[in-house]
Amino acid sequence: MVKLQNIRKSYGDVQAVRDLTLEVQEGEIFVLLGPTGAGKTTTLKITAGLVKPDSGTISMGGKDVTDVPPAFRDISFVFETYNLFPIYNVYDNIAFALRSKLLQLSEDDIRRRIGDAASDLHIAHLLERETKTLSGGETQRVALARALVRQAGLNLFDEPLSNLDLKLREELRVEFKALHKKYRSTIFYVTHDHDSAVSIASRIGILHEGRLHQVDTPENLISNPSSMTVASLINYPAINVMDCILSGNQLCLDKKTPLMQVDSKEAGRIKDSDETKFQIGIKPKNIKIGRKGGDLAFAGKVLHIEYQGYNKVVNVDFEGTPLRLITNESVHSDYGDRIEISFKKSDTFLFAASDGKRVL
Repeated sequence: MVKLQNIRKSYGDVQAVRDLTLEVQEGEIFVLLGPTGAGKTTTLKITAGLVKPDSGTISMGGKDVTDVPPAFRDISFVFETYNLFPIYNVYDNIAFALRSKLLQLSEDDIRRRIGDAASDLHIAHLLERETKTLSGGETQRVALARALVRQAGLNLFDEPLSNLDLKLREELRVEFKALHKKYRSTIFYVTHDHDSAVSIASRIGILHEGRLHQVDTPENLISNPSSMTVASLINYPAINVMDCILSGNQLCLDKKTPLMQVDSKEAGRIKDSDETKFQIGIKPKNIKIGRKGGDLAFAGKVLHIEYQGYNKVVNVDFEGTPLRLITNESVHSDYGDRIEISFKKSDTFLFAASDGKRVL
């Protein structure tokens, strides 16, 4: 559907996008996930034609559109701030793009499209309202309706749910998937929100410091990250990280604190990496209290416990390294108490400390 090839963009000395190549396939929801400042919005605006890349090409439907103005790219764009026109009511905001001379739609067709979208997004009762009277959730629904009625070949979404409270975000994520199926649209969506990304995406691209690190399904990114950057961004709560070295056939926190043994094949792969320092990553959900959680058992000290609904996040000091684990068990411990934890070797990832690339 749309392909970005070797895209680069700098603002002065800041490289916003670094040699980025990606493809959004027809009918999918492609999510670009990364922290603030990663280059997500710049990438989206380059796709839309709102920002010109320093180098690289953009194609849509097999045609080069690098120099084609936004109005001729068959796109819709939902901005993070929604950008509704305060001089128009809700109906006229949604109708704005449909009244373009490029589309040449009759008022009857416009009325039908708006009626369908308003019904789908539960805003039919708002059509005569002024935009300044809308709540955050209502404003977001109007912005979505304005994009969907366009029936564009590509829909671009810039952090569309970031300004909403948690309950509204959860509601709209569910509706977003349903609307995508009904309208059979192609969506390019950028966000820093892990939950939004993994809940709606067909595929996710991990963007960090302007560079695309890995593209895959949410499930494959979580189970097989290519780097520490990917593992950190795709997992929530954040993955635990322990610095270590290889000593003989053991990975150790230092030469005195062994963590796990490696077999000869694993040791060979570690040595072939030409690295001397490593980082072990493990998800909080894979660390268990007591020795029942796996073949690797250790003792630490409780730092504090956070209560998150049914779950508890237990923060543990393990040989000077802070670890977090998630449990729904009762925890009767206070600061400084000794606590046993365990995990499976198969639940760990090994990364090179120098560049974060996956070793095991």
